[in-house]
Amino acid sequence: MLKRTTIEKCIGKTFADKVDDLVLNVSSELSFTRREMVEDLGCANFIAAARLEKILKKLKIHTVKQLWDANPIDLLRARGIGEASMYVAMCILDTRKYSVEEWWGWGGNLVKFSTFKHHAARRASKRGKQEVA
Repeated sequence: MLKRTTIEKCIGKTFADKVDDLVLNVSSELSFTRREMVEDLGCANFIAAARLEKILKKLKIHTVKQLWDANPIDLLRARGIGEASMYVAMCILDTRKYSVEEWWGWGGNLVKFSTFKHHAARRASKRGKQEVA
């Protein structure tokens, strides 16, 4: 990725400052700047990262290990979480060498994301669990 000095010379300091702003900041272990998201995680959906940050804070998930231990259904029940936010979570796990497929619990019987989220919401409502607001 371009060096900060190059960005400052060509585009400007204001933009260079934004590149190094924290986008996802849950804890010292779970925080990423825009630059780190692009370089390390390989994704650049900053809005989805901000939504994921809110959900992780509400669920008191402060480390990648806690994210790994959390059930994807717990995240999916949260209002505002969608495909893009789940993708950011998957990128975080993948970067730290956790198996995303194992986390989802796929055993070869793959369903689409929308079906998975629908089933998660249905199971939660049957058990009387409400969405995380």
